Amino acid sequence: MELQARLKQFQSPQVRDLAWAILSPSLMKTTDHSQHFSDVFFQQSFSDILPHLQQLDQHPAPLISHLEHTTNHRLGPYFERLWLYWLRHNPRYRCLAHNVQIQEDGKTLGEFDMIVQDLDSGAIEHWELAIKFYLGIPPLNNETHWFGPHQKDRLDLKYHHLVEKQLKLSTQALAKDYCQKQGWNISRTRLLSKGRLFYPVNAEYSRPNNIEKHHLTGRWMTQPEFAQQFGKHEHVRFHWLNKDEWMVLREREAKCYEHIQERFSQQRYPHPVQLLVSQWQEKPVRLFVVPENWLQHALATLAA
Repeated sequence: MELQARLKQFQSPQVRDLAWAILSPSLMKTTDHSQHFSDVFFQQSFSDILPHLQQLDQHPAPLISHLEHTTNHRLGPYFERLWLYWLRHNPRYRCLAHNVQIQEDGKTLGEFDMIVQDLDSGAIEHWELAIKFYLGIPPLNNETHWFGPHQKDRLDLKYHHLVEKQLKLSTQALAKDYCQKQGWNISRTRLLSKGRLFYPVNAEYSRPNNIEKHHLTGRWMTQPEFAQQFGKHEHVRFHWLNKDEWMVLREREAKCYEHIQERFSQQRYPHPVQLLVSQWQEKPVRLFVVPENWLQHALATLAA
């Protein structure tokens, strides 16, 4: 059964988000296979918690309360809290600590997203979590050519930070000393990465080596290209996605092309917008529409 079909069984938006966080495929991978979470792991994790999710869907207040228990409402921390909820309801794993900053003289050297104990083996692991969305420019197999929608982030820089700094944090003297004081003998580090890559609208799929083969995909185009592509297609329908819908759509009525164009015209400062496009291709498509000069800005940052 496809991901979207499984998500549709839930009515609560928060429960759907939790199901997506568990069941969606990995985005990034490392060269060390011991750091990977396999698709089998995610499938089994979903199967194990499914009865609880079905109960939670009828009475989602505990999950909603858990998710609201934070002052940081960005997508990354929200994603982490979804997995923290899963850990608290999984019989095999126990979260010993989360968001542990390692500091020296008031300067943060790094942060452990989660310290997790495998209760079957007793092993203690460091889990690093990330949810990312990148738009690519050719050549697409080059990891430096994948940008965050607002070009404040880039795949190669994020990957290097995760793999070369965060996943190696427990080997640094100060962090190792802190872990020893807590009684944590970290035997394994793992990267739990979800998200989506958005390919140019007419480009072939070609991914960098640090991206999983079966990752989630979408397309991107500029606002002028959007007008040219959809201006004469009256049957196509769109959902304008808020950032909390970048994982899963909140159910509501789809809109026509004219409605979306009107919203674009009301933007004081043009910025990237993610849409869900229906009745365009065989399946609904996630589509980023970016300002006309988005590509020029991306190329300029590469040349700098």
